[in-house]
Amino acid sequence: MITLIYTLINYVFVKTLPVSQIANNQNTAYEAARLIFGQMGGKLVTIGILVSVYGAINGYTLTGMRVPFAMAEENALPFSKYLKRLSRHTYVPYFAGAAEFVIALLMIFMGSFDTLTDMLVFVMRIFNVMLFIALFILRKREPELQRPYRVPGYPIIPVIAIIGGFFILIVTILTQTGLAVTGLVLTAIGIPVYYYHQTRVKQQK
Repeated sequence: MITLIYTLINYVFVKTLPVSQIANNQNTAYEAARLIFGQMGGKLVTIGILVSVYGAINGYTLTGMRVPFAMAEENALPFSKYLKRLSRHTYVPYFAGAAEFVIALLMIFMGSFDTLTDMLVFVMRIFNVMLFIALFILRKREPELQRPYRVPGYPIIPVIAIIGGFFILIVTILTQTGLAVTGLVLTAIGIPVYYYHQTRVKQQK
């Protein structure tokens, strides 16, 4: 349903506005709504977008800090004893939230919103492709494993996902090489940090 909605919205954009006006336009939704519903319609759509954005920020803020908190409970991160601390009354992982806030500030000064999201999508797509590939490996390696969720359209759907994922990765590398390299470097920083922390944990035991 979400894919259908996105497809229909983009169809409306293309039918309403010329492609030259859509490219690199941050206000495509406003422009299309203004032409269809008038000036007030454009403003209402903009308000709806802002509500959606702030709602998403609120959700990510509340759930994002729970990821380092959960990892800290398994002692999988440096400073785990701090990251797993909860506030006394609200049970919020305040230290993890503060760390998330500092990282967010640093990323804000690194570049524009589009730069950060494009870099994030590139890195996330790598892990998505790996997940789809792992699906085939696990089906072959552990055929008797209990699977509460069965992938519909297997193996066609995962194959399409892998091909699409590789296409996005290759295009990003060719057209935004610096962005791709930066995303890979930032992600790779976590590898030595993880192994260093695991070594310290073993030594303490």
